[in-house]
Amino acid sequence: MATTSRRPRLPGRRPRRRGPVRKTRRPARRTGSWFALTRHPRRRRRASWGDRLAWSAGVLLGVGLYVRANPWVGWVLLAVLVAAVAAVVLAVRVHGRRHRRLVQGVRTLQEFEEMSPAKFEQAIAELCRRDGCRNVRVVGGSGDLGADVLATTPLGKALVIQCKRYAQGNLVGSPEAQKVGGTARPVHRADEVVIVTTSGFTAEAVRYAALPSVNIHLLGGEQLIRWQADGWQPPWL
Repeated sequence: MATTSRRPRLPGRRPRRRGPVRKTRRPARRTGSWFALTRHPRRRRRASWGDRLAWSAGVLLGVGLYVRANPWVGWVLLAVLVAAVAAVVLAVRVHGRRHRRLVQGVRTLQEFEEMSPAKFEQAIAELCRRDGCRNVRVVGGSGDLGADVLATTPLGKALVIQCKRYAQGNLVGSPEAQKVGGTARPVHRADEVVIVTTSGFTAEAVRYAALPSVNIHLLGGEQLIRWQADGWQPPWL
């Protein structure tokens, strides 16, 4: 009988395999296994309104008991609260004074003319807010495509205003009006279009704006002052 000699197998050592090694696919990991739960813990459950109320009540009760035991802490908290309320009231008053100074304090065309172009646009935007417009935004600048102020009228119509802070005698011509008319509705989807200036308009611009297919509201210097006065009809009506 032919005998074959084999190398003695050492304990704890696997024999080498001959031939190509095949890759085996690992079995899918069970989602409910202990290993998966430890590696991927579940998200925390959001606290309900009842839990939040209970937690808030506990915090308030603890603060109340602490203040009762230490009265000086209550006086400090009261002083901080009074200071915060005073700061809020002061900020509201300062904002109100700035609003009146920017809008209601302007009574002459010269005051409008002395504004910078950016401040003039802000003043027109403040007038729109005063008269009930919503979503008022100042978008003037290079590449504004004929729109300096965008807003929504109290009736829900999209409003586009082009601001022209021109000196007296420098009238807004037909080219400027045509630029606004060519972009306000196709680009900005405007329902009402207004051109506001501190000077006036040429006859060609007036004729162009009066076309039924154009329908642009023109507001010259005198009309601007009348709009500035409380109770005057807004230009988009």
